[in-house]
Amino acid sequence: MIDLYYILISMIPAILASIGTSIGQGLIGRQAQIAIHTQPASAQNIFKMCVVGTAVTETAALMGAIMSIMLITDSIPLTHACFASYGVVGIAFAVGISGLCAGIASAFPAIACCSSLARQPFLQSKILNIMLITQTLIMAPNIFGLIIGLMIKGQIPYVDTFNHAMQLLASGISIGLGSIGPSIGLATFVFSACRALGTNKKAYNKIVTFTFICEAIIETPVIFSLIISLMIFSKNIFPESPLQGWQFISAALCIGLSTIAPGINTGKIGASACTQIALQINQYSSISKITMLALALIDSFAIYGLIISLILLLY
Repeated sequence: MIDLYYILISMIPAILASIGTSIGQGLIGRQAQIAIHTQPASAQNIFKMCVVGTAVTETAALMGAIMSIMLITDSIPLTHACFASYGVVGIAFAVGISGLCAGIASAFPAIACCSSLARQPFLQSKILNIMLITQTLIMAPNIFGLIIGLMIKGQIPYVDTFNHAMQLLASGISIGLGSIGPSIGLATFVFSACRALGTNKKAYNKIVTFTFICEAIIETPVIFSLIISLMIFSKNIFPESPLQGWQFISAALCIGLSTIAPGINTGKIGASACTQIALQINQYSSISKITMLALALIDSFAIYGLIISLILLLY
Protein backbone atom coordinates (compact mmCIF):
# COMPACT_ATOMS: atom_id res chain seq x y z
CA MET A 1 0.00 0.00 0.00
CA ILE A 2 2.87 2.36 0.84
CA ASP A 3 4.53 1.62 -2.49
CA LEU A 4 1.28 2.48 -4.29
CA TYR A 5 1.02 5.73 -2.33
CA TYR A 6 4.61 6.57 -3.31
CA ILE A 7 3.91 5.94 -7.01
CA LEU A 8 0.71 8.01 -6.98
CA ILE A 9 2.46 10.98 -5.37
CA SER A 10 5.30 10.67 -7.89
CA MET A 11 2.87 11.58 -10.68
CA ILE A 12 1.87 14.91 -9.10
CA PRO A 13 4.77 17.04 -10.47
CA ALA A 14 3.92 16.07 -14.05
CA ILE A 15 0.17 16.45 -13.51
CA LEU A 16 0.32 19.92 -11.94
CA ALA A 17 2.91 21.25 -14.40
CA SER A 18 0.91 19.89 -17.34
CA ILE A 19 -2.30 21.51 -16.08
CA GLY A 20 -0.59 24.90 -15.79
CA THR A 21 1.06 24.61 -19.20
CA SER A 22 -2.12 23.52 -20.95
CA ILE A 23 -4.07 26.42 -19.47
CA GLY A 24 -1.34 28.86 -20.50
CA GLN A 25 -1.05 27.53 -24.02
CA GLY A 26 -4.81 27.63 -24.44
CA LEU A 27 -4.84 31.30 -23.46
CA ILE A 28 -2.04 32.06 -25.93
CA GLY A 29 -3.85 30.32 -28.79
CA ARG A 30 -7.09 32.14 -28.03
CA GLN A 31 -5.41 35.55 -27.99
CA ALA A 32 -3.50 34.78 -31.20
CA GLN A 33 -6.80 34.09 -32.96
CA ILE A 34 -8.23 37.37 -31.71
CA ALA A 35 -5.08 39.24 -32.81
CA ILE A 36 -5.23 37.71 -36.31
CA HIS A 37 -8.87 38.75 -36.57
CA THR A 38 -7.88 42.28 -35.53
CA GLN A 39 -4.90 42.50 -37.91
CA PRO A 40 -5.17 39.89 -40.71
CA ALA A 41 -2.16 41.37 -42.53
CA SER A 42 0.10 40.33 -39.64
CA ALA A 43 -1.26 36.79 -39.41
CA GLN A 44 2.08 35.18 -40.27
CA ASN A 45 4.02 37.16 -37.66
CA ILE A 46 1.38 36.59 -35.01
CA PHE A 47 1.49 32.87 -35.75
CA LYS A 48 5.28 32.82 -35.29
CA MET A 49 5.00 34.67 -32.00
CA CYS A 50 2.31 32.26 -30.84
CA VAL A 51 4.54 29.28 -31.65
CA VAL A 52 7.57 30.73 -29.85
CA GLY A 53 5.54 31.73 -26.79
CA THR A 54 3.89 28.31 -26.62
CA ALA A 55 7.27 26.57 -26.87
CA VAL A 56 8.65 28.51 -23.91
CA THR A 57 5.65 27.66 -21.71
CA GLU A 58 6.26 23.99 -22.50
CA THR A 59 9.37 24.16 -20.30
CA ALA A 60 7.33 23.85 -17.10
CA ALA A 61 5.55 20.69 -18.27
CA LEU A 62 8.85 19.21 -19.42
CA MET A 63 10.44 19.76 -16.00
CA GLY A 64 7.48 18.18 -14.24
CA ALA A 65 7.45 15.18 -16.54
CA ILE A 66 11.17 14.54 -16.14
CA MET A 67 10.91 14.70 -12.36
CA SER A 68 7.96 12.29 -12.26
CA ILE A 69 9.77 9.83 -14.54
CA MET A 70 12.85 9.98 -12.32
CA LEU A 71 10.76 9.29 -9.22
CA ILE A 72 8.71 6.45 -10.69
CA THR A 73 11.75 4.65 -12.07
CA ASP A 74 13.64 4.88 -8.75
CA SER A 75 13.85 1.82 -6.53
CA ILE A 76 13.19 2.71 -2.88
CA PRO A 77 13.67 0.04 -0.17
CA LEU A 78 10.35 -1.01 1.34
CA THR A 79 11.56 -0.21 4.87
CA HIS A 80 12.06 3.42 3.86
CA ALA A 81 9.02 3.81 1.61
CA CYS A 82 6.90 5.53 4.27
CA PHE A 83 9.53 8.17 5.04
CA ALA A 84 10.39 8.47 1.35
CA SER A 85 6.78 9.47 0.65
CA TYR A 86 7.26 12.65 2.67
CA GLY A 87 10.16 13.58 0.43
CA VAL A 88 8.11 12.93 -2.70
CA VAL A 89 5.36 15.22 -1.36
CA GLY A 90 8.06 17.85 -0.89
CA ILE A 91 9.04 17.40 -4.54
CA ALA A 92 5.38 17.70 -5.53
CA PHE A 93 5.31 21.10 -3.82
CA ALA A 94 8.68 22.24 -5.19
CA VAL A 95 8.29 21.12 -8.81
CA GLY A 96 4.52 20.63 -9.16
CA ILE A 97 3.21 23.87 -7.69
CA SER A 98 5.99 26.01 -9.16
CA GLY A 99 5.37 24.33 -12.54
CA LEU A 100 1.64 24.96 -12.31
CA CYS A 101 2.26 28.64 -11.58
CA ALA A 102 5.00 29.05 -14.20
CA GLY A 103 2.98 27.28 -16.89
CA ILE A 104 0.14 29.77 -16.53
CA ALA A 105 2.20 32.87 -15.74
CA SER A 106 4.63 32.42 -18.64
CA ALA A 107 1.70 32.60 -21.05
CA PHE A 108 0.81 36.19 -20.17
CA PRO A 109 3.75 37.83 -21.97
CA ALA A 110 2.82 35.94 -25.14
CA ILE A 111 -0.84 36.87 -24.74
CA ALA A 112 -0.04 40.57 -24.40
CA CYS A 113 2.56 40.49 -27.19
CA CYS A 114 0.11 38.96 -29.66
CA SER A 115 -2.26 41.82 -28.91
CA SER A 116 0.53 44.42 -29.16
CA LEU A 117 1.72 43.00 -32.47
CA ALA A 118 -1.76 43.41 -33.88
CA ARG A 119 -1.64 47.08 -32.89
CA GLN A 120 2.01 47.72 -33.84
CA PRO A 121 2.84 45.28 -36.68
CA PHE A 122 6.14 47.02 -37.48
CA LEU A 123 7.56 46.39 -34.00
CA GLN A 124 7.73 42.63 -34.40
CA SER A 125 11.39 42.18 -33.39
CA LYS A 126 11.15 44.44 -30.34
CA ILE A 127 7.91 42.84 -29.16
CA LEU A 128 9.42 39.38 -29.63
CA ASN A 129 12.50 40.40 -27.63
CA ILE A 130 10.54 41.60 -24.63
CA MET A 131 8.33 38.51 -24.76
CA LEU A 132 11.33 36.19 -24.59
CA ILE A 133 12.97 38.24 -21.82
CA THR A 134 9.89 38.27 -19.63
CA GLN A 135 8.98 34.63 -20.25
CA THR A 136 12.49 33.53 -19.34
CA LEU A 137 12.48 35.51 -16.09
CA ILE A 138 9.06 34.13 -15.14
CA MET A 139 10.52 30.61 -15.29
CA ALA A 140 12.92 31.42 -12.42
CA PRO A 141 10.61 30.14 -9.61
CA ASN A 142 10.13 26.88 -11.51
CA ILE A 143 13.88 26.49 -11.96
CA PHE A 144 14.39 27.10 -8.23
CA GLY A 145 11.75 24.47 -7.53
CA LEU A 146 13.50 21.99 -9.82
CA ILE A 147 16.82 22.57 -8.04
CA ILE A 148 15.25 21.90 -4.65
CA GLY A 149 13.36 18.91 -6.08
CA LEU A 150 16.57 17.34 -7.35
CA MET A 151 18.25 17.92 -3.98
CA ILE A 152 15.34 16.26 -2.18
CA LYS A 153 15.37 13.34 -4.60
CA GLY A 154 19.04 12.76 -3.89
CA GLN A 155 18.26 12.34 -0.18
CA ILE A 156 15.15 10.17 -0.50
CA PRO A 157 17.00 6.81 -0.48
CA TYR A 158 18.67 7.74 2.82
CA VAL A 159 15.62 8.90 4.79
CA ASP A 160 15.22 6.76 7.90
CA THR A 161 13.82 9.09 10.59
CA PHE A 162 10.73 11.23 11.02
CA ASN A 163 12.72 14.46 11.40
CA HIS A 164 14.66 13.77 8.20
CA ALA A 165 11.43 13.09 6.33
CA MET A 166 9.93 16.36 7.61
CA GLN A 167 13.10 18.18 6.58
CA LEU A 168 12.66 17.11 2.97
CA LEU A 169 8.93 17.87 3.05
CA ALA A 170 9.49 21.35 4.51
CA SER A 171 12.21 22.19 1.99
CA GLY A 172 9.75 21.53 -0.83
CA ILE A 173 6.86 23.36 0.86
CA SER A 174 8.97 26.50 1.29
CA ILE A 175 9.85 26.94 -2.38
CA GLY A 176 6.50 25.59 -3.61
CA LEU A 177 4.36 28.05 -1.64
CA GLY A 178 6.94 30.78 -2.19
CA SER A 179 6.49 30.57 -5.95
CA ILE A 180 2.74 31.27 -5.92
CA GLY A 181 2.61 34.98 -5.10
CA PRO A 182 5.62 36.07 -7.18
CA SER A 183 4.36 34.05 -10.18
CA ILE A 184 0.99 35.80 -10.04
CA GLY A 185 2.70 39.14 -9.58
CA LEU A 186 5.06 38.53 -12.50
CA ALA A 187 2.19 37.48 -14.75
CA THR A 188 0.27 40.65 -13.89
CA PHE A 189 3.29 42.86 -14.39
CA VAL A 190 4.62 41.45 -17.67
CA PHE A 191 1.15 41.43 -19.20
CA SER A 192 0.94 45.17 -18.64
CA ALA A 193 4.57 45.73 -19.73
CA CYS A 194 4.11 43.89 -23.02
CA ARG A 195 0.73 45.48 -23.66
CA ALA A 196 2.25 48.94 -23.11
CA LEU A 197 4.23 48.52 -26.33
CA GLY A 198 0.98 48.27 -28.22
CA THR A 199 -0.15 51.51 -26.62
CA ASN A 200 3.01 53.54 -27.23
CA LYS A 201 5.80 52.22 -29.46
CA LYS A 202 8.15 55.00 -28.31
CA ALA A 203 8.15 53.58 -24.78
CA TYR A 204 10.14 50.45 -25.71
CA ASN A 205 13.54 51.43 -24.24
CA LYS A 206 12.09 52.69 -20.99
CA ILE A 207 9.75 49.71 -20.64
CA VAL A 208 12.62 47.23 -21.12
CA THR A 209 14.77 48.92 -18.47
CA PHE A 210 11.83 49.20 -16.10
CA THR A 211 10.94 45.53 -16.69
CA PHE A 212 14.35 44.23 -15.65
CA ILE A 213 14.29 46.21 -12.40
CA CYS A 214 10.68 45.43 -11.49
CA GLU A 215 10.88 41.72 -12.25
CA ALA A 216 13.95 41.44 -10.03
CA ILE A 217 12.08 43.09 -7.16
CA ILE A 218 8.91 41.04 -7.70
CA GLU A 219 10.99 37.84 -7.64
CA THR A 220 12.75 38.79 -4.39
CA PRO A 221 10.22 36.94 -2.14
CA VAL A 222 10.77 33.65 -3.99
CA ILE A 223 14.51 34.09 -3.44
CA PHE A 224 13.77 34.35 0.28
CA SER A 225 11.86 31.09 0.01
CA LEU A 226 14.79 29.50 -1.82
CA ILE A 227 17.17 30.60 0.95
CA ILE A 228 14.95 29.04 3.63
CA SER A 229 14.60 25.85 1.56
CA LEU A 230 18.36 25.55 1.32
CA MET A 231 18.81 26.27 5.02
CA ILE A 232 16.21 23.66 5.99
CA PHE A 233 17.85 21.14 3.69
CA SER A 234 21.33 21.77 5.13
CA LYS A 235 20.38 21.55 8.83
CA ASN A 236 21.78 18.70 10.87
CA ILE A 237 19.18 16.15 11.95
CA PHE A 238 18.69 15.32 15.63
CA PRO A 239 16.47 12.20 15.80
CA GLU A 240 16.09 12.58 19.57
CA SER A 241 14.46 16.02 19.18
CA PRO A 242 10.65 15.61 18.92
CA LEU A 243 10.10 19.20 17.73
CA GLN A 244 12.79 19.62 15.08
CA GLY A 245 10.63 18.26 12.28
CA TRP A 246 7.80 20.64 13.19
CA GLN A 247 10.25 23.55 13.33
CA PHE A 248 11.14 22.78 9.72
CA ILE A 249 7.47 22.78 8.70
CA SER A 250 6.73 25.99 10.62
CA ALA A 251 9.65 27.82 9.01
CA ALA A 252 8.56 26.64 5.56
CA LEU A 253 4.95 27.70 6.05
CA CYS A 254 5.99 31.06 7.50
CA ILE A 255 8.15 32.12 4.58
CA GLY A 256 5.95 30.44 1.97
CA LEU A 257 2.73 32.12 3.06
CA SER A 258 4.34 35.49 3.81
CA THR A 259 5.51 35.82 0.19
CA ILE A 260 2.08 35.45 -1.40
CA ALA A 261 0.63 38.92 -0.76
CA PRO A 262 3.88 40.84 -1.42
CA GLY A 263 4.44 38.92 -4.65
CA ILE A 264 0.93 39.63 -5.94
CA ASN A 265 0.80 43.28 -4.94
CA THR A 266 4.25 44.25 -6.18
CA GLY A 267 3.12 42.86 -9.54
CA LYS A 268 -0.01 45.01 -9.47
CA ILE A 269 1.94 48.17 -8.69
CA GLY A 270 4.48 47.46 -11.43
CA ALA A 271 1.68 46.76 -13.90
CA SER A 272 0.00 50.05 -13.12
CA ALA A 273 3.30 51.87 -13.55
CA CYS A 274 3.86 50.33 -17.01
CA THR A 275 0.46 51.53 -18.12
CA GLN A 276 1.21 55.05 -16.90
CA ILE A 277 4.64 55.07 -18.57
CA ALA A 278 3.03 54.23 -21.90
CA LEU A 279 0.44 56.97 -21.47
CA GLN A 280 2.78 59.59 -19.95
CA ILE A 281 6.28 58.76 -21.11
CA ASN A 282 7.55 62.22 -20.15
CA GLN A 283 6.80 61.41 -16.52
CA TYR A 284 8.95 58.25 -16.54
CA SER A 285 11.35 59.50 -13.87
CA SER A 286 8.63 60.36 -11.35
CA ILE A 287 6.63 57.21 -12.05
CA SER A 288 9.66 54.95 -11.66
CA LYS A 289 10.78 56.58 -8.39
CA ILE A 290 7.35 56.26 -6.79
CA THR A 291 7.06 52.67 -8.01
CA MET A 292 10.46 51.62 -6.63
CA LEU A 293 9.59 53.09 -3.24
CA ALA A 294 6.25 51.27 -3.14
CA LEU A 295 7.81 47.96 -4.22
CA ALA A 296 10.52 48.20 -1.57
CA LEU A 297 8.00 48.88 1.18
CA ILE A 298 5.75 45.98 0.18
CA ASP A 299 8.67 43.55 0.02
CA SER A 300 9.45 44.38 3.66
CA PHE A 301 6.54 42.12 4.67
CA ALA A 302 8.28 39.18 3.06
CA ILE A 303 11.41 40.14 4.97
CA TYR A 304 9.46 39.83 8.24
CA GLY A 305 8.51 36.30 7.28
CA LEU A 306 12.14 35.57 6.43
CA ILE A 307 13.27 36.80 9.85
CA ILE A 308 10.76 34.61 11.72
CA SER A 309 11.72 31.60 9.61
CA LEU A 310 15.39 32.17 10.39
CA ILE A 311 14.62 32.36 14.10
CA LEU A 312 12.72 29.07 13.92
CA LEU A 313 15.67 27.39 12.21
CA LEU A 314 18.49 28.88 14.26
CA TYR A 315 17.07 28.67 17.78
